[in-house]
Amino acid sequence: MYTDVENENVLGFEVGASKTIALAGDLSGNVFSKLSTKTANDRSSREVLINQLKSLYKKFSKKYDTAYVSMTFPGAINKKGIVAYAPNLPGWKGYNLLNTLKEHFDSRVFVENDANAQALAEKLYGYGRDYSNFVYLTIGTGIGGAIFIDDRLYSGRNGWAGEFGHMVMQANGPVCGCGRHGCFEALASGSAIERSASAAGLKMTGKEIFDAWSAGDKRVKAVVNAMANYLSIGIANVVNIFDPEAIIIGGGITKNNEQLIELVRKKVPVELGNYRRRIKIIRAAESLVEKAPLAVVAYNKRIRR
Repeated sequence: MYTDVENENVLGFEVGASKTIALAGDLSGNVFSKLSTKTANDRSSREVLINQLKSLYKKFSKKYDTAYVSMTFPGAINKKGIVAYAPNLPGWKGYNLLNTLKEHFDSRVFVENDANAQALAEKLYGYGRDYSNFVYLTIGTGIGGAIFIDDRLYSGRNGWAGEFGHMVMQANGPVCGCGRHGCFEALASGSAIERSASAAGLKMTGKEIFDAWSAGDKRVKAVVNAMANYLSIGIANVVNIFDPEAIIIGGGITKNNEQLIELVRKKVPVELGNYRRRIKIIRAAESLVEKAPLAVVAYNKRIRR
């Protein structure tokens, strides 16, 4: 399916709740240059952020001749490029991001949800090349995901497929940012494990929790084990729905954390019960996150050939 395409240059933006990265690269996934700036993040921030992007575009355009502009964005975006929901960027709901970028940049423009974009990077440049059917999970402050079926990204009717973080796993459980209770995200994300540690009297960040766990600190063992249990239940649910060849897990919680992935590998078969099957559980290649804007363009060019 993936035919070769002309290896043109891309100016990519990775917008996050706290940091925005701009980079220049090509469709093969080579990154030539990058820099970052603090994301404008308040209810009056849209114009400020767009101006930041314009300034970065101008700076990179002096050095690189780019045919495309590609943005990854931390929120649900429909197929028309309109932001439906951005939990960590207030004031963006209902905003037509795609049209705005087209107005400001003299290039062909692409916009994609950040989890989908990271899954595309895995598909084109990483472990996903070995699988036609896989699910990508990103576990950080929240939980997002993306689905590949027969070598194609499945986006659903509106473009919001893969919001695994908002499937309820515990009736009347902790409140989630989406407004529901007991969601996967509210039980197994980075913010969830920090809340659990706090309830146990441990004021620690997610990184500090896992560093302590790796060092054998018994105070955090129960907290990590509970999180791994919920993570395994969620993954087993996803496996039962999609029957993928592999689950690829990325996000800040997995960074340098093969020990957690190994624990989940042991727990998921138990959660599958009589529907146990062979399933690869793989830690995502951390170096591919920055290639996500490049992968968005490369994928769209290839599937349209």
